[in-house]
Amino acid sequence: MSEFDDKNEEVKEEISDVTETESEADTETVPDTKPEETESETNSGTVGNTETDAADQNEEQTNNATDRGFLNRVEIENDVPDPDMPSYSKGVKIFAVVLALAIIISGSLVAGYFKGKSDSHTNADVYVGLESMPKDKDAKTEAQVYGDVNKSIVGISVYNAAGNIANASGVIYSKEGYIVTNDHIYSEVPAPKFMVYFYDGSERTATYVAGDTVSDLAVLKLDNAAGLTPAVFGNSKEIYCGQKVVAVGRPSSASDASSITSGIVSLPKRRVKTTSNYTANLIQTDSAINPGSSGGALVNMYSQVIGITSSKLAGVEYDAIGFAIPTTTVKRVAEQLIKSGKVTDRAKLGITYTEVDSVVAEINNFSSTGLSVVSVSNDSDLYSKVVKGDLITHVNGTEIKNDDVILDVIEESKAGDKLTLTVLSSSGISKDYTVTLKANIGESSYTLTPKQQTAPDNSGEGSSSEFNFPFGE
Repeated sequence: MSEFDDKNEEVKEEISDVTETESEADTETVPDTKPEETESETNSGTVGNTETDAADQNEEQTNNATDRGFLNRVEIENDVPDPDMPSYSKGVKIFAVVLALAIIISGSLVAGYFKGKSDSHTNADVYVGLESMPKDKDAKTEAQVYGDVNKSIVGISVYNAAGNIANASGVIYSKEGYIVTNDHIYSEVPAPKFMVYFYDGSERTATYVAGDTVSDLAVLKLDNAAGLTPAVFGNSKEIYCGQKVVAVGRPSSASDASSITSGIVSLPKRRVKTTSNYTANLIQTDSAINPGSSGGALVNMYSQVIGITSSKLAGVEYDAIGFAIPTTTVKRVAEQLIKSGKVTDRAKLGITYTEVDSVVAEINNFSSTGLSVVSVSNDSDLYSKVVKGDLITHVNGTEIKNDDVILDVIEESKAGDKLTLTVLSSSGISKDYTVTLKANIGESSYTLTPKQQTAPDNSGEGSSSEFNFPFGE
């Protein structure tokens, strides 16, 4: 007999001892012996082979132990399934399929929920037209204009669980419940919530959709959009210097009634470098625009909203100078914020520069005016083509006498459009480049976590000629 057989016999003897002990214990508690067990023992005694007889006896004892629950019996051979019993493997497969479907459905629902939370902007296109000023109607009085637009102007309280609160204004953009306001209104309030107050004193909650620091515009959506009166938006391209306008907003408290200030269009288009180091063409007005009026409306005398006011752009150095974001910009930005959650087609060249006007050119003995390149971002189409100190002298054949010339061209362009730039190298060689404008998507001031406070950078104080082109960092 081999060593393996010896080991096997030792194991069998140990099992036999265990089963005999358990069998004796059972005999005390269960006196009756089953007929099948007696017959089995009698039959096993007729086998003449001692080894076989011992093995059969061990097997019989093991079977008895199994019947009493001491051991788990597993039949490996000659295991014929009962045709009336359901297939275990088939049941497992069915269970696995059902479980997989449950996981997929649950996962889809959870993913859809969070996607809806994070992508609340993914809606159908919302189109708002810009109406022309009527030529056959007389201008209205300030009181009439206020009566027309008051239902479309709202107050907005921005708050969070910590009790931080800010007040702002907004304009009902569309019947779907969208409100346009400024992006900076929630910049100091992490994880902000919004309560919107209407002309009749009623209030409703609103949800953040998207914002854009470059334009200082943001979109909220009312949780209940029933019975709204959207504003009528006019075409800001039609305004002119000296035109009479009014500003409507809530400068003191969001829950107070909207107030009105009267003035004129001081300049229909003025490029302003904002506190966020961006530049934009804005409407300048002498109508008073105070902090709570941010996000309110600049309105012509035909009750058409021609701009969204922003106190952040007004500054404090001068009196009677306020700014409003023109409706051509509002329409373009708001539609993209609603649809995509960001501005997708705004263009940038991707350089920083120093403006070289005629005075700077004469002082520094430059042969031309233009933009002196300071740096080029690696995503710019000018990367590896121009270097620091090169001078961009023309855009699409037009001489660049000041940076407004090229900034206006880019502001009217879209990402993917092409420009022709004439560049004068430091060695005096002039060369034309055809460049593709890149997308300047930008970000929002909206945040779920408190922002770290940093000390203001005053290193560039007193100089505004050098900044990231065309919209800042």
